Amino acid sequence: MTFPLTVIQLAGITHGVLADSRYAQQRVAGGCIDSRTITTDDCFFALSGNRTHGVLFADQAIARGAVCVVTDSAASPSNTTHIAPAMPSLAALDSAETDGRIIRVADSVVALQLLARWNRQQSGALIVGVTGSVGKTTTRQMITQVLASCFSGVQSQHNYNNELGVPLSLLQLKPEHDFAVLELAAGKIGDIAFLAEMVRPEFAVVTRVAATHLESFGDLDTVRLAKMELPAAVTAGGTVFLNADDAAVLSMSQSTSASIVLFGTIAAADFRATSIHSRDGICQFKVDGQSFQVQGGAHLVTGAVAAIAVGRVAGLGTSEIAEGLANYQPDAGRGRIVQRQPWLVIDETYNASPASVLAAIQTLSDCVTARRRILVLGDMLELGSQAIHFHRAVGRALENSQIDHTLIFGEFADAVAAGAIAAGVSTNRLSVFRDIATLSVMLDCVLTHGDAVLVKGSRSMRMERVITSLRATEIPARRSAA
Repeated sequence: MTFPLTVIQLAGITHGVLADSRYAQQRVAGGCIDSRTITTDDCFFALSGNRTHGVLFADQAIARGAVCVVTDSAASPSNTTHIAPAMPSLAALDSAETDGRIIRVADSVVALQLLARWNRQQSGALIVGVTGSVGKTTTRQMITQVLASCFSGVQSQHNYNNELGVPLSLLQLKPEHDFAVLELAAGKIGDIAFLAEMVRPEFAVVTRVAATHLESFGDLDTVRLAKMELPAAVTAGGTVFLNADDAAVLSMSQSTSASIVLFGTIAAADFRATSIHSRDGICQFKVDGQSFQVQGGAHLVTGAVAAIAVGRVAGLGTSEIAEGLANYQPDAGRGRIVQRQPWLVIDETYNASPASVLAAIQTLSDCVTARRRILVLGDMLELGSQAIHFHRAVGRALENSQIDHTLIFGEFADAVAAGAIAAGVSTNRLSVFRDIATLSVMLDCVLTHGDAVLVKGSRSMRMERVITSLRATEIPARRSAA
């Protein structure tokens, strides 16, 4: 069985030593690495960071309900306080009770992963792994909504998709759960293979191979090889769902002995979307003659069809799947409509890549009832030596869009503008800014009642500041629609 287990069982699983046997039989119900989010009967994993060590917060974790603390054997006042002079004192190790609840392990990250592997092995839930350069979070959420229409399950929280996030997601699994939908991400070759060995997915979904994180991967083929590690990890008897519209993803069918299911818009797809129509933030389409609807732009159809395919293979009917998709709502920063009056505001501030920016341009162009369509665009980061090339390409894409004005911010703003002007976009439709405050003032000046504005940029650009400014602004009467 999965959680709960005893403290002494946890110590055995993590190859650790419990300081005081008096706490051996206490109940552990889950795991956490943030003392601020501890719930009763959690185990607190005190990890070492660049600036501090989690053991400094052991007392705080215990006070908030943690039943034990797992930490590195080497962690002690002498080798932790010097890296965190502004942190609280090591009261945990001054408390006999807290000290007795500590489980010493060789490596607390490895211990977290060992516990996650154990919990996965105990669970009979269907495990769905999702990866891809873009769209994996949206696809994961849509699959979860579809499966949740009939089953009980969990999904990755937030962007928990790395060597810490994936084990934390696995620790959510309880005996009553029927499924888990987990994101797997990579910064280098081998990352997804490592995570997949921990997760052991029965279903694997690959969304797209696109130009993201090129600073670390170098080129698109290396990105493809990294993503291919997920389908390669699915054994015979499992099912791999591949985007038929992406040749790089389609090539992954040769990497696995599992059954292959294709989704997309081309005729070769087993689950094919047709009659796609996007209008004002709602997308409608058909699969096998059945109608579906999802909140968001046309670019979300890929994830929606993947969710339909997973649902059908899992045994769900059309009505349950349609209900699940209808309940999907984008997260903040991922295409959510955060305001409809006096102007429509679409929040795409979570991140940006060339593929996702082009999709955002189309989404804004499809806001056909808007008086004007205004794009606010920050830099796309982590593109390495190809950064200027991709920013120029985004500028060129503005020429064939329905966007009336683009406000561009960041180091590569000039490259976007240059690409747009070279493609024939009037300079009257472009504004370039060096700071976000001036951009926000300008945006406030140009917006009028009935406009639609979409804000997008890479995470480090902090474009959510524009969203905050927009939501705090009241439209003056003199700027009402004429």
